[in-house]
Amino acid sequence: MFAAWLMFRTKKGQSAAGAAVLIAIIAALIIFFVILIPQKDREKLLEEETDTTPTVPGVTGKNLLTASPGRIDYLAQKEVEHPLPVINIYTQTEAKVLAEKNVAYAKKGVFSEKADTLTVMIPDLQHTENVLLSLGVEESEGKLIVSFNGEEVFNAEVSIGSLAPVSVPKNLLKEENLITFTVSSPGLAFWSTNEVTLRKVQVVADVTSVEAQSSKNVFLVSEVEKKNMEKVVLKFQPGCKMDEVGTLSILINGKIIYSGVPDCDLMTVPLEFSPETLNQGENEIIFKTEEGAYLLTRAMIESKLKEIDFPSYYFELSYEEYRKVVEGDNRVKITLDFVDVVALKLGDIVFNGHARYFDTKEVSYALDVSDEVVQGANSLKIKPRKTLEVRELSADLVE
Repeated sequence: MFAAWLMFRTKKGQSAAGAAVLIAIIAALIIFFVILIPQKDREKLLEEETDTTPTVPGVTGKNLLTASPGRIDYLAQKEVEHPLPVINIYTQTEAKVLAEKNVAYAKKGVFSEKADTLTVMIPDLQHTENVLLSLGVEESEGKLIVSFNGEEVFNAEVSIGSLAPVSVPKNLLKEENLITFTVSSPGLAFWSTNEVTLRKVQVVADVTSVEAQSSKNVFLVSEVEKKNMEKVVLKFQPGCKMDEVGTLSILINGKIIYSGVPDCDLMTVPLEFSPETLNQGENEIIFKTEEGAYLLTRAMIESKLKEIDFPSYYFELSYEEYRKVVEGDNRVKITLDFVDVVALKLGDIVFNGHARYFDTKEVSYALDVSDEVVQGANSLKIKPRKTLEVRELSADLVE
C-alpha cells in the first residue's frame, strides 16, 4: 500500500516539474518574439503608452524669469507745451445813477408833518463805491434832514439852488436802501410850518463792471506727462499800464500760483509752480484782475520731464548654469510676447547694460543674450521707441 502511494507521488512530482519547464519555454519564446518584431508592432501588441507631449526645441525646462510688464509708455520729447489763447481781462468803472426822483417834498408844523422817501437798489455792493446824493433846492424853510437807512447823513439849513453832493458812508450800504427826507420843527413859532421842496434828486455811484475781469481756460495732462513731470513753468507776455492796473491773480485748479502786479515792460514773465498743482486729465487755469486791463499774449504752460524710469527685471544664474552657458552647452534666451498682433513694435532690450534693438510686427520676439550673461544676478530692462503692450516677458535656459 505504501509502495503504491509513493509511486503515485513520484509521478505527480514529475508531471508538475514538466509543466513548469513547459511554461518557462513558452515565456522565453514570447519574450524573444516581442524583441524581434518591429517597434511599431511591438507597441501595438503591448499597448505601450507613448509620451505625446510636444517637445520644444532647445528648451531644457529651466525658466529663469517670467513677468507681465503690461503697457510701457514712450515719450519722445523732454518737454510738453500747453499753449493758451490770448488772455484779455479788464475792469471798467463808470458813474451810474442808482436812483432818482424829480421832486421830493417835506414839511413839519405843530399840527402837520410830511416826509418823503426814495428807494435805492444796489445789486453789486462789492463793486459799488463813492455813493453820492445830489439834489437841487427849490424851496426851503428850516433845516433839511436826510437819513440813509435810518442813519442821519445830512442836517443843515440849505439855500435855494444846487446843494453840494452828500457822501454816503460805505458801511451804511445795503442791497435795498431807503433815503428819508424830513425838515426840522419850527420850534416856538407854532403857528408856522417848515417845508422844503427838492428837485432832480439823484443817487450816483462808481460801479465797476467785472464781467470781463477774469478768464478761464482748460488744458489736459496725460498720464505719462504727470508721472514724469519734473518742473512746470507758466509763461506769458504782459500788456498793461503799470499806473492803471491792480493785482493780477492766477489760479490753477483753485490754487493761487501768482498774485501781484507784473512788470508790464517784460517780454516774458516766467512763473514756476509745483507739479503737484496739476492733475492727470483736465486742469483749469484762471486769470483775474482787480483793476485795470491786462492783455496777456504768448501764454503757455511748459512741463519739463525727467527721464522715464523703466522697470528692471532680474534673474539668477548659478555657477553651474553659468559655466554651461560659457562652455556652449546651454543658451539664455529672452522672449517678449506682445498684445498687438499687427502693429510695429520698436525698442531696445537692455541686458546687463548692453542695448539690443528690436523691430518686429510679430506677436512674439526672442533674443539670445548668452554672450552677455554673468554669474549671479542678471538685469533686464525694456526701453520702447513707441508705446508697447507686453503681455509676458520671459528668460529661459535652453540647450
